[in-house]
Amino acid sequence: MISDYKLSSVKNGIGYFARVVVEAMLFSEKELVINAIGHQINRNECEVNAETHKDWINAAIEGANYTLKHIKQLDEINKYDVKLIKVIGLEADTTEDAVRTAASIATWRAINLNCPEPEPVFDKNWYVVFPVRNQHL
Repeated sequence: MISDYKLSSVKNGIGYFARVVVEAMLFSEKELVINAIGHQINRNECEVNAETHKDWINAAIEGANYTLKHIKQLDEINKYDVKLIKVIGLEADTTEDAVRTAASIATWRAINLNCPEPEPVFDKNWYVVFPVRNQHL
């Protein structure tokens, strides 16, 4: 399933923005997060790739992996592959932690668990708080 998450907020007078689009697929062997963003990107739409913003792409991969690790604690049977399809950001407002958080929540949405969605939280940096684990998939 393809899903996205857009983090757009102002904290302490500073703007933060990141949008990440991922595709998650049930897979049987091992979990992978794959950078599927090609060389052709739409700069007018603020899309980036590993050639233009390697740090943001790496942060998106970290965010997706972080969610996969959390999901594994909830569901030890199913494994997922995640394709990073788009990362969109603005030079003035996009930080690695914002991208990491957006990718984490986009991955959660794409896997479509029967649990409440994680929340983005800001405390000097962006991070994700997952729902309470006593809820079942």
